[in-house]
Amino acid sequence: MLKFINLITNNYFLKQKLKVTGQSSPVRRLTDNWQGQSEIGKKIISGKTNPKLIKDFNKFNFLRDLKAEGSIKSRSIARSLVSNWIDERHNLLSKEFDSQIMAERITCWSFNFSWFAESGELDLQKKILYSIALQIKYLEIKLTETNNHLEKIIIIKGILVAKSILFDDIINIDELLNLIDEKLQILTNIDGGHISRSPVLQINLLRHLIEIRSIVGILRNVDAENLHKQTIKMGEFCRSFQMPNDHFAWFHGGSLVPKDIIKQTLNRIGYKNRIFQVAKDTGFCRLSNMDSLVFVDIGLKPIVSTNTKASLFAFEFFYKKEKIISNLGELINSNIKSAKNSLASSAAHSTLNIDDRNNIDLTGKRKTEILNIKYGKTKDGNLLDITHSGYNTIFGINHKRQIYLSNRKNEIRGKDEIINLGNIGTIPKRANIHFHLDPSIELIQTRSGSILLKHSKGFVWKMSSDNQDIDIKDSVMFTPKGPVPCKEIMINMKLEKIRAYKFISCNWAFQLQK
Repeated sequence: MLKFINLITNNYFLKQKLKVTGQSSPVRRLTDNWQGQSEIGKKIISGKTNPKLIKDFNKFNFLRDLKAEGSIKSRSIARSLVSNWIDERHNLLSKEFDSQIMAERITCWSFNFSWFAESGELDLQKKILYSIALQIKYLEIKLTETNNHLEKIIIIKGILVAKSILFDDIINIDELLNLIDEKLQILTNIDGGHISRSPVLQINLLRHLIEIRSIVGILRNVDAENLHKQTIKMGEFCRSFQMPNDHFAWFHGGSLVPKDIIKQTLNRIGYKNRIFQVAKDTGFCRLSNMDSLVFVDIGLKPIVSTNTKASLFAFEFFYKKEKIISNLGELINSNIKSAKNSLASSAAHSTLNIDDRNNIDLTGKRKTEILNIKYGKTKDGNLLDITHSGYNTIFGINHKRQIYLSNRKNEIRGKDEIINLGNIGTIPKRANIHFHLDPSIELIQTRSGSILLKHSKGFVWKMSSDNQDIDIKDSVMFTPKGPVPCKEIMINMKLEKIRAYKFISCNWAFQLQK
């Protein structure tokens, strides 16, 4: 009972702080940056989908879906849903007024105001503008209370977007933009990658910056050069992470980002030809020629203590627009810890692991160092040479991987080398080199020991190795459309004599067959 009384009391005093004046019309019209999905809009209009059951209903992103549907009825429904939400008079301390939710809501209302609200009655327009003004003032309070870097950027976005339809000028915009610059220095690396290495967080942050930049661009006498440079740099990183099939590489949650989101976002950036070859600060390498692309997780130099994935030195390989070698992807909307850990393991990536141990300890207890990153490019091809110490403390060995992509013919050559460092820990038994194949590939084992990779599009690649201990296994790839059966090639390296031999290596290659 006391908790309930405190809630009412706190809500009352908060309302006293949020006194704002009304406004009859916006000072300018805004153009929304993003497109919705007309299919979702049609389901809402037909009654097949209840908007209030849509995930993140209180952010009102579904307004874009209604707008994409395009009918007069969609505007009417949009006005009704916004008006009814305001009339419900939610408690200011409720989840509906979470700072990030509130910022997204008034951003969407503001960007789409001219579409849905201006065709409504004047009283409705006043009601919406008054609610936007009230939420701006609440966000300004929230901005001073949070220490979360991303939350500050999202709050500032909401304030700037919403104020831009209420006022000719935003008095403290320079101060807010400086705060964004400060937070971006913390959240991003020099090469434009997100500090988390997650493409999901990367593109989400980039989309916030694009929305802010679109507002700054229509205001007078605003210096936003740093914002523009950082947006371009993050966009170039995203374009480098985009593969020939227009999806992201499947590292650190890349499979979870829809292709249309990537396309919309990058179309707002431009600079299509600017991509990295090595992004050492965020830990990825891109080797490419006219027809082939190899994308590799090279880790963070010098130290990786914790990581969301044990994907060190894993790679994905594309021929033209078709994926050949992949990682196993992600579970969508799953909270099953064992399943997540399984897909985060080294074995779920196209890399090498030893005695079923991950190359990065997902608990963070075992330190892994990136000892060497060398990348060379000549007219003949690209060579990546990388070494890590992930198995040093438990087996006394390092793993070195070399990948060479030829420019003269469609060929990839690789070498995995296990290097003994001394009598440290236990003697390892075996190393497994995993190559997870796209579901569109059928495998045919030849008498010579090589394996033919026959793609559904008709072309064939041949995989060969100087180690003939090779298994073909059934596996499952977790695609955006759900789990799909696939095949895995696994090379087995025996390591019992590593201390006598000092090093044991395996050469492998993929060659296009004519």
